[in-house]
Amino acid sequence: MSVDVKFTVKVDTSKGQCVCLVGNDTRLGSWDPLRAVEMEREFTGQNWKQWTCSVTLDRNATYGYRFFVCKRQMALKNGEMKSVTTHPSSFANGFEHNDNLPITIFKWETNIRPRHLSTENCGSTLIVPEASFGKYDGSFHIAKGWLVNQYEVQIRLHSNPIYMWKTKRREQMYSIKCIAMDYATQGSPRLDSSDDDSREGPCPFQVDDVLVCNLGHDECRPELQGPAGMLYNKDDYVVFRSPMPDPQQQGFQLDFFVCESNRAPRFVGSAHLLPIKLKESQSSRKCPIIGCNHKPIGEVMVEYLLGKPVSGLKFSMDISYQTHFKWKEIGEKSLDIGHRGMGASYSQVNALKENTVASFLAAGKHGADFVEFDVLLSKDKQAVIYHDFSVKVKYSTKKTHKVQSELFEIPVKSLTLTQLQSMRLFASTAHQVEINKDETGEESTEPFPTLEQVLQVVDENTGFDIEIKFPQQDVNDVWEMDNYFDVNDNIDQILKVVFANAGSRKIVFSSFDPDTCILLQLKQNKYPVLLLHQGLTELYVPYKDYRAFIFKNGISFAVSENLLGVALHSEVLLKDMDLIDRVLKKNLVLFVWGNDNNNPTMIRRLRDLKVHGIIYDRIDCHKPEHQQPEFELMSAKDEASFMNVVKNENAASVHFLDDRGRRCSPEESAGDCVMTEDTTNSASSSSMLDISNDDLMSQQELMPMVKTAS
Repeated sequence: MSVDVKFTVKVDTSKGQCVCLVGNDTRLGSWDPLRAVEMEREFTGQNWKQWTCSVTLDRNATYGYRFFVCKRQMALKNGEMKSVTTHPSSFANGFEHNDNLPITIFKWETNIRPRHLSTENCGSTLIVPEASFGKYDGSFHIAKGWLVNQYEVQIRLHSNPIYMWKTKRREQMYSIKCIAMDYATQGSPRLDSSDDDSREGPCPFQVDDVLVCNLGHDECRPELQGPAGMLYNKDDYVVFRSPMPDPQQQGFQLDFFVCESNRAPRFVGSAHLLPIKLKESQSSRKCPIIGCNHKPIGEVMVEYLLGKPVSGLKFSMDISYQTHFKWKEIGEKSLDIGHRGMGASYSQVNALKENTVASFLAAGKHGADFVEFDVLLSKDKQAVIYHDFSVKVKYSTKKTHKVQSELFEIPVKSLTLTQLQSMRLFASTAHQVEINKDETGEESTEPFPTLEQVLQVVDENTGFDIEIKFPQQDVNDVWEMDNYFDVNDNIDQILKVVFANAGSRKIVFSSFDPDTCILLQLKQNKYPVLLLHQGLTELYVPYKDYRAFIFKNGISFAVSENLLGVALHSEVLLKDMDLIDRVLKKNLVLFVWGNDNNNPTMIRRLRDLKVHGIIYDRIDCHKPEHQQPEFELMSAKDEASFMNVVKNENAASVHFLDDRGRRCSPEESAGDCVMTEDTTNSASSSSMLDISNDDLMSQQELMPMVKTAS
């Protein structure tokens, strides 16, 4: 027995867009947007907002479904543009299935639970009450679509990129409109037989989906362009974005308009960005601006980013966490996130090596909701867990074979996984800390675990904050790493590992690189993305990228890209606490990271301020719920010479105390083990102590002295 079910939804759409229905049955597309049911528009009142469709379903069954707004790209047939979308009357309940026909998803419903429908005890026809797009079950969540089988390009104008050759023109204000142009050969008008050498220029796409936003504006969400595009003021950061079926056949035209008070914008010239090569994910081009007399009048520097779909990964619409952060019940405290597991170990003393399986397991045992760790690729493109872009090795001279004391730096990307795990390596920190000198016989304590190994071994109840490394340029024009992997390829390799091994684990992606955050959001539709931001700090050289320079710019960027939120540096945040309200009022999730977090007083303070996640070292010591450290000393003698954890530039470095609590040498120490807790105010909490290398205890010395408390 079957029943004809009529679905209706009210939603705002733009020209060329359609609304579709997808669900958990083959007749509803089995959560595949390429097999979804296309709905038809019904005219009601003054607006075309109501869309309907009818689907034949089984009686006495329950179905889950969602609505989404999309556009199928146009195809050329006999020299004319033809739509490839078809209505349900032409095909059985949906699109003519063809994975090669590009589809752009503009928005879709992302409440955790899909809509539900029961056909139990109904007649031959069931009319479902009109739905409001995104609103049901007391929730309202809508997400931007992802790259199903098409591309997306961002055209960016920043750092005052317009230079007009005449002084008079340089003093004028300009607005810029970006138009997508079709360069497909088969789309050209037929050539006139009497003029074999001539050809008309490219034509604009019939439906222009180019959106624009200005990161300098308080409300910087992408929107459709006006007739004259977007006004560019000094130091603005303007972003145009457009989906495209084939970047090798689509270019862009930038039209420039002079803007004067009390006068309509006046067109003065155009610049052309020709089709982008697929192998070029990021680049900049200087384009001439051609005036109305067909002569150049200036030039504009254009930066672009090309987003590509992940080959071999297919995403469904059954569930998404990209717009959600309800990992704890309402009213509970902030998430406790273990920094590199149990904390950094190459810049400070720690009983466990950072970024190892053992460190992650210990952090989970001691109450970490999530562990944060860094992922980058080896030479053979294996996703490995390690913080720095490079390691150091010792080398010997050619004649005497004498081992030099100076260390030689090698990029991680230049070593294979086998080499990383087998060579004697040193951390690329100021101290010559050996990463893997001795074989422990215990795989969980070895450095350079793979992302696959960590996903498979660490308890699924421990969430992962996966920071994806990608080099950036600082204000001194120095790159963190030269000649790195392509940004799309770097992310694709990591995403394939994650989605093959994630299981039911809670995962959030993060990165300091804004372009990596953009692509993480575009390439998958399941896990949320955070922008990591250091701000203007005294500890690190500032990044040159406008979006990564100050917190205000980073917050605007997160809003414009529909990211879940931001992870801000506590040292800078403590100097301007109003930033917390700014982030929360933007409905962004806020994580806080940094050395200042490494004490219970600061953690309690951040919890009171309602931040969502706190990233810190030594969760066994610093988590406020722990009344005492969860590392016990093995003997009274060890206890007399143990260490006092203090805040300094290396987060939680250690030194020896005498019986009066004063710093001393290891031989002079006779005091008790005291875990200090910073009770100073926020201004003094950023102060640093100068501790010499001689005061630091090695991991080899520390490990026999401690055991994990049961």
